[in-house]
Amino acid sequence: MPCSRVDNRRRRRFLPALSLALLLAGVAASAQQTVPLTVVSGYPPTALWVETFLTHFIPEADRLLAAGGRYEIDWNTPLGSLTRPGGAFEAVQYGVADVGIITTPFHADKIPFYNIGYVTPFVTTDIGLVVRTVSGLHDRYPALRDVWRDYRQVYLVAAGLVDTYQALMSRPIGGLGDFRGLKMSGVGMNLLYFEGLDAVAVSAGLVDFYTNLSTGLTDGAIVWPEAIISYKLYEVGPYLVDARLGAVNSVALSANERTWERLPGEVRRALLAAAVVYRDALALETVRRSEQAMASFQALGGTIVALSDDQRRAWAASVPDLAGAWVADIERRGLPGRELLSAYMDTMRDNGQPIMRHWDRE
Repeated sequence: MPCSRVDNRRRRRFLPALSLALLLAGVAASAQQTVPLTVVSGYPPTALWVETFLTHFIPEADRLLAAGGRYEIDWNTPLGSLTRPGGAFEAVQYGVADVGIITTPFHADKIPFYNIGYVTPFVTTDIGLVVRTVSGLHDRYPALRDVWRDYRQVYLVAAGLVDTYQALMSRPIGGLGDFRGLKMSGVGMNLLYFEGLDAVAVSAGLVDFYTNLSTGLTDGAIVWPEAIISYKLYEVGPYLVDARLGAVNSVALSANERTWERLPGEVRRALLAAAVVYRDALALETVRRSEQAMASFQALGGTIVALSDDQRRAWAASVPDLAGAWVADIERRGLPGRELLSAYMDTMRDNGQPIMRHWDRE
């Protein structure tokens, strides 16, 4: 009986303490602030750069905020439905969305700096190095961040999903001279890579490449390896010219400026940290899928024609001075174009990249 009375006294002391602890836990839980954020992309979740946002950016931001216990984000992700491809930039600019997964080549008229990978072909296929270098330039040159403010946005990070463009062909190619007179599907600036080879540029969207090749409208297309498999282009383009044209940064994350200024500092820091995780994860997955795609292409009956360094150097020399035109354009906009190009190329040289043309030395 004495033991029973002692146990009863212990339980009486313990139960109020437990109730108090539960009450305090409830108060702490209710004190956690929920921050609603709408994320927009013109592409669906099946697109690699959108999928990676869902699998890496959001979980990392959630993990960081959960550790602090003060904030959580209520994510609204109408990806691929709220806006068209190319429309994410304006959606963030005008406050339709809080965060945007921006495809930068669509907006060369507004944010031309992000074409730096496109105007320097035959420099590197290391997509991780490219996006880290571009990110680093934002730290060295704050003016790059200021450009986004002109469009009511805050830059978060630059990323990319193309480790190298290649030439996919419906017919065999034995040398550079075989491109003469052939029609090539492509988008934007990368069509200029074929100008010096006397090929005919045909502007078309990626979704049109299959039809163009199958009907003979074009003889080839400039495309990255992963897309060859995911869009089944190997069925109509069984020859891949391994030119290793190079990696490009083609994605950026941005936030609506008004939304950003209202966010608590802890949430801002979590989003910026998650952006770096996203950038690096996307680069790694890009490389993995590219290697897998090249192997799959051959397994599916495709033929890979590798160009020698001499052929690649000759091709690089035939390309118009894209970097020079790019420098002139962004310098007219008040950015230090020549300095930015030199800093980018210096980083490539410092990292021992197989550069076929030193674009900043012309």
